[in-house]
Amino acid sequence: MRSDETDIEEQRIPQHIPGPPQLPPLIKGQKLKSGPYTVTVTDEMVAQRERENLELYKAWVREQRRRNMLPQEEADEFIGDFKDVIVRRGFVRKVFCLLTLQLMFTILVISIFMFVDEAQKFMMVHWYLWIVAMVFFIVAYCAIACSVHARQTPPFNYICLFLLTLAMSYLAAFVSVFYSIEVILIVMGMTAAVTTIIALVATFSRFDLTMRPGLLMVIGLVSIVAIFTLLIILLFTHVIVLRLIISIIGTLLLCMYLYFDVQTIMGGRRIELSPDEVVFATTQIYVDIVLLYQYLLMFMGFFHR
Repeated sequence: MRSDETDIEEQRIPQHIPGPPQLPPLIKGQKLKSGPYTVTVTDEMVAQRERENLELYKAWVREQRRRNMLPQEEADEFIGDFKDVIVRRGFVRKVFCLLTLQLMFTILVISIFMFVDEAQKFMMVHWYLWIVAMVFFIVAYCAIACSVHARQTPPFNYICLFLLTLAMSYLAAFVSVFYSIEVILIVMGMTAAVTTIIALVATFSRFDLTMRPGLLMVIGLVSIVAIFTLLIILLFTHVIVLRLIISIIGTLLLCMYLYFDVQTIMGGRRIELSPDEVVFATTQIYVDIVLLYQYLLMFMGFFHR
């Protein structure tokens, strides 16, 4: 009986279809000749070759499906965890629901310290608490980014997410109290507009930034070094225009990261997040938006001194 089922299954796929093109697999530690040099294969090179073969397979499946030469079950196989539209939509819905709650909480915290005099005086008297908030943020962010158990296992993932949100909200409020309410409202509107535009462009644009993670990493490192260098110079000088330069560099960098993170969440790109990474995805977008708010605040503060 099992043999008959196998024969029927083999008959469903036309036998004249050539297999998908594949590059030779790489093995860690393997020696490859590259011109006059010898290259040792690393884990990253192995993973890159697997991604390249996956892309070749996807392209082959799309071509066979276009020609109606492949059964639909086989054509949909490459989509993996996101093969069900409901799974994809559910993942995106969870991410943006959590993100909305985080942003509402952050706005609430900023409002309390902006409109309640006692809270503002408390922040000024106990100014060192921003250091404590920074430590909590770093610990929570590293736990979510580096530990699969911490970001996927309830309730630890939600505890880490809450601590990160609490710390980030306090830091945003600490920065905000140095500006007027008019500037705060303008910057919040700017942040919402920029975030919405980037999310729409990243979702519908054909430009796939996830195919260039190396470029993004280089730009990020150069920008961070430039920002820290300018901050050190600013400590010993009174060149106010340096704040404007820092805010512009930071804003552009955060826009790139937000574009990249939205594409990994929406899926269908070279790099995409698993549906199990709801907390990680929410953290990435939330941090991008709050940091973008802070850099835009610095930018607008330069013109409203």
